[in-house]
Amino acid sequence: MSRKFWSAALLIYAPSLLMMSGQGMIIPALIILGETYGVSGALAAQVITAQQVGKFAGFIPTGAIVDRWGSKPPMAAGALIASLCLFGSAYAPSFALLLLLQFVWGFGQNMWMFGRETAAAEMAPAEQRGRALSALMGISGAGMAFGPAIGGFLTEPIGVRGLFLLYGAASAVVLLLALLHRSADVERPKSSRPMFDPTAFKEIHPYYRLTYFILFIATFGVLARTQVTNTMLPLFTQDQLGYSPVETGLLFAVLGGATFAVVLPAGFVSDKLGRKWVAAPSALIAGAAFLVLPFAENVVALGATLVFMGFANGMAMGSMTTYTFDIVPVHLRGRLQALRRSFGETGGIAGPLAAGAVASAASPSAAFLVFAPLLLSAGLALVFAAREGLPAKRAPGAPQAGVERMVVR
Repeated sequence: MSRKFWSAALLIYAPSLLMMSGQGMIIPALIILGETYGVSGALAAQVITAQQVGKFAGFIPTGAIVDRWGSKPPMAAGALIASLCLFGSAYAPSFALLLLLQFVWGFGQNMWMFGRETAAAEMAPAEQRGRALSALMGISGAGMAFGPAIGGFLTEPIGVRGLFLLYGAASAVVLLLALLHRSADVERPKSSRPMFDPTAFKEIHPYYRLTYFILFIATFGVLARTQVTNTMLPLFTQDQLGYSPVETGLLFAVLGGATFAVVLPAGFVSDKLGRKWVAAPSALIAGAAFLVLPFAENVVALGATLVFMGFANGMAMGSMTTYTFDIVPVHLRGRLQALRRSFGETGGIAGPLAAGAVASAASPSAAFLVFAPLLLSAGLALVFAAREGLPAKRAPGAPQAGVERMVVR
């Protein structure tokens, strides 16, 4: 194994598993979190919404920082903010203050996540980028899925506040590793541009502009389905079906196992056959799983459906980021990724809010049916309208967007 591989494993991949597992620990504790602060389970689930709003606020400034200074500054600053907010959340005296701290945590968490995605993408050539980012996102997704299993077992013995302390300690370890990271030697602009530059998309070649906007919708769907699953699946299994937090955590573990199982195959397919071969099936399979999930009312049916959901998650991990890296100018990758992800993050914000309203009016299971058409539509748009991004698989005469310009030392 090369030195670059071990550096990425230590400074990017291992911290991703640690950080995202910690985040996932809170999910099965939402009901008990509500009991701790004397609020309903539906209101307690808005902790997830506060996190997503914070992440949304962090994209634009982080994209500008990455374009100008590289991946290390946001990784280190984000891990520091996350650690401080988690330790504060453990001692928050009110639910309102907890929501505020989780909003700021989301901002810091997003800075770290955006920085490590950029670091992983810049370390890999285009023909290996699909595997590099699929592995990164798959490890993160597996952490988010296995985390609830850990949280389900730890919630009763250490309580919700203990979970925040444990996650804060994990974030502190990630901070130390972020300080050891070095930004890749990619040529960066010497002059500054506005932090929010909505005209940056005009520098994308016209051949890829529609594809870029389709990726907006697809990213919205990915974030919406992730947060709807995270918030509604515990309510569906515990409130509607009467399962325990431990059983819910184990179902998330099934989801995580299926996610992790297809990470490397999905990256290989992306690099060999093309980006559309993983992005489109991911959305279509997830849409079908959302249609089936409300009718899966026993452990076997739930487990089987979540296996397919995990396959969809594994294929989606990194596919939108990889696709975007392929089709946008190198010097604007941070800003254009940030614009796409900012819009996509509204799915993570609107998803739990809309799903919570549906759950209150009907049932948690009905929320999955509401979001299924969105996922299926995104998949069809990727199949029939998007242009292929992988350089080796582009149509004859297609422009070579996103060509690397590395600094030679």
